[in-house]
Amino acid sequence: MCDAQLDQSIKKNNDKTCCVHAEWNALISALKEHGDMVDGSTLYFMRVDEDGNFTEAGEPYCTVCSRLALESGVATFGLWNGGPQMIDTTTYNQKSYAYYL
Repeated sequence: MCDAQLDQSIKKNNDKTCCVHAEWNALISALKEHGDMVDGSTLYFMRVDEDGNFTEAGEPYCTVCSRLALESGVATFGLWNGGPQMIDTTTYNQKSYAYYL
């Protein structure tokens, strides 16, 4: 359990799904296979429609994914929003929390 003393106004997101996010699976697999070699890596996030076409990833919103990426050493999130968009993980995390303000 996290005992950080965060401003409660930014601690609004609780993941209420019963699934493991694709980002979690990617990080768990990478850590199992490569250990600390994920330090400085890029985690790509994009959505795909039913026809296999890329669709907009949208704004960062998952604070669980952003915290896991930060803690595991990922340096950059690669998003698809009309084309590739690279965001450093610290900024991604801040945007994820700001999404809920």
